[in-house]
Order: sequence, then structure tokens, then C-alpha cells
Amino acid sequence: MSKNTVIIYEESGADPSADIMTIQNAHGRTRVRAVAEPAQMLELVTRLTAEGVDQVELCGGFGPVWHAQARRAAGDGVTVGAIYYGFESLTSVASYKARFEAGEALSEAFIVVHEGADPGADRVVFDKPEGGRTTFVGVPDDAAAAEVAGKLAGELQLIELYGAQGPESAAPVVEAVHAEVPVGVTAYRR
Repeated sequence: MSKNTVIIYEESGADPSADIMTIQNAHGRTRVRAVAEPAQMLELVTRLTAEGVDQVELCGGFGPVWHAQARRAAGDGVTVGAIYYGFESLTSVASYKARFEAGEALSEAFIVVHEGADPGADRVVFDKPEGGRTTFVGVPDDAAAAEVAGKLAGELQLIELYGAQGPESAAPVVEAVHAEVPVGVTAYRR
């Protein structure tokens, strides 16, 4: 059975029923969706679970309270993970949060590890009206994730790594950006 994953993040004015990006191949399907507010995320998780999604990954902006609520909404049959940051990223992710809340134009990348993904084709870039951009890029493995992160690092204030296998996947990305950009990685409760 192939994986059916949805990544959810928060974006002002988002339509939770629309896919931002989809990677689908013999290894499964990974979609990215946005919600305008956290409460919509819970409704979306419930709906996706009913549709047969077997894994949900949440943006680090939701935090552990919403992560716990999403796990309850999904039930036992769905794995729900969320982005968390290592100690080396705490100062810079706190700076990102303060700058974000102050309305500063910031750029971030969501790097999605999905076997067979093509970083050239599986890429969506949104230029924000207030400045900055959000880049979504699918990569086939950890090495490609580190390579993409290293190339984008100079223009980013945040990286979130989805579909990765924990610290072993995050370490090359953190090293590629020299810990100068906060790197979050999905954590799961097993």
C-alpha cells in the first residue's frame, strides 16, 4: 500500500479544499494544503481521515496544543506529526516568529521528501503580496533536501522539512545551511 500524506500549514485567506502542491507516483501521494485558521485544520484533518489519508504533517506554526487536538481528530488509524525545532534553531525560529508577527516580509521553504520526486518539476513558489515568498519543493531523498536547502538558504528565514525520517534526515539540511536558518523536522509519537 502506498502512502497518502497531507501537509497542512496556515496561510491568510487559504482555501482548505484546494491542493497547493501534489506529488503523486508509484511511491504514494503527498499533498500540501493551507488553512486560514487553526480551527479549520481540525475540520480538514477530520475530513481527510474520512477520505482515507493515512498520514498528516502539520506546520510548526500550529504547535503542540493544536498537534494534540489534530491527533484526537484523526483517531488511531492516521499518523499525525508536526514540525519541531532543534536547540540550534531556537533563537532563529524565535526571531522569525517575532518578525512574522510584526508583519515583516519573510521567505520560507517547505521541503518535502517523497521518493521519486523531481525538485525541478515538483516546485511551487508563491510571492506574497507584502513581500517575501513561500517555496514548496519536492525532493527524492535526504541528500537532495540538503542540496536544495543549501541553494535556497541565502534567501530564506525558515525551512521546514516534511516526509523526513527524523534527525538523520534533518542533520544534513542543518549542516547545509550552517545552522544559520532554522530547520524544523516532523516529529511523530509512535
